[in-house]
Amino acid sequence: MSVDLLEPQIRELFTTLDHAGELDPAEGASVATGEAGREELGTRVRIALRIADGRVQAVRYRAYGCPHTLATCEWLARTLEGRRPDALEIGNPLDWARQLDVPAAKLGRLLVVEDALQAALTRS
Repeated sequence: MSVDLLEPQIRELFTTLDHAGELDPAEGASVATGEAGREELGTRVRIALRIADGRVQAVRYRAYGCPHTLATCEWLARTLEGRRPDALEIGNPLDWARQLDVPAAKLGRLLVVEDALQAALTRS
């Protein structure tokens, strides 16, 4: 008997990491990146944002971590695209954990994701 330990939403996001990868700086518009965490500590995240015409045109990430970390990166990428950087209103890691049913024990991983995102946004 197989037991699925991942919540359905986390499983769906984790199995379709469409935004994983890099942005090509040659495609025009500036690319702002932010990084946080360390692999030795279990989580490292790099987020890249392409901002043009006052909107987040594209988001890509590279992440080392658990399925919850990668699923949260994918959810954020989907959520951020098309929005204005100054009006994101995406909440904080506790909000994300509630929305995605991430266990409380994984909240520290989401803080690393937040740090990478904030670093990218300050460079945009």
